[in-house]
Amino acid sequence: MPDIFNSKRLKCFPMIGALFLATIFGFLIGRIVHIKRSMEMAPTIQVVDDVRPKQAVVVLEGIRDGKIVGSLEGDVRLWIGENEVLANTGGTISVDPGPLIVNEMSVLVPQGMQFVASKRGKKYYPVLVAAGQSITPENRIYFESAEKAEAMGYIQ
Repeated sequence: MPDIFNSKRLKCFPMIGALFLATIFGFLIGRIVHIKRSMEMAPTIQVVDDVRPKQAVVVLEGIRDGKIVGSLEGDVRLWIGENEVLANTGGTISVDPGPLIVNEMSVLVPQGMQFVASKRGKKYYPVLVAAGQSITPENRIYFESAEKAEAMGYIQ
């Protein structure tokens, strides 16, 4: 039986292992030295006070409990409609939305049409009355006369 521990191949394994460990150790030492030198050569950061003039800022955070909330910073004036908004001592605002939350909808009435009805309803209305104007545009049917509306089965 051959003696495997005395063979020439196995005698070089400790030397290969030692070289491998020396290489890894040298690489790690080199990285540490490189990082240390990089840190020494890095410019120092100096923090200074901002002396630029402050900019006027209006921050609208949203609508809470039916009021517009936010803050005003700096020399700023905010108007909603015809009303000037003034911040409290903390710079925050809480105001009624006024004209900002008005749902205005304009619908172009075809020329010559005097009456309107809903596709889903049974009544017709003059185009200028509130009931006629409240019909959503996609559901509107127009008529030139009351007789034509009644001929289609609508009542007043």
